[in-house]
Amino acid sequence: MHIILLADDNNDLRMVMTHMLREFKVLEAKNGEEAVNIYVKEKPELVLMDILMPVKDGIDATKEILLHDPDAIVVAITAYSSRAKEILAVGAKEALIKPVRREDLIAKIKEYLEK
Repeated sequence: MHIILLADDNNDLRMVMTHMLREFKVLEAKNGEEAVNIYVKEKPELVLMDILMPVKDGIDATKEILLHDPDAIVVAITAYSSRAKEILAVGAKEALIKPVRREDLIAKIKEYLEK
């Protein structure tokens, strides 16, 4: 089973997205610092990263994850399309704008995992 790390500070959204991603093992982080710690420990195959989070935002967390593992696959998921360029500039593969349909999210994850 593929392992996905989902980093988002919204508890309800994490619950909904974890359900959407039920065919994967989903690890959850509620801020960027947790995301980095979980990534380093668990080495998930793909990270779904929110941008605006407390403690450490998704941009800084993405930078740090990529320092630990330059091959990490980070896909941003954000409601703020204006911030998408910032996370892409630090190495995220792409930025999906919330809300994301389940079918589109699963297809995008599979696209990256099959590369």
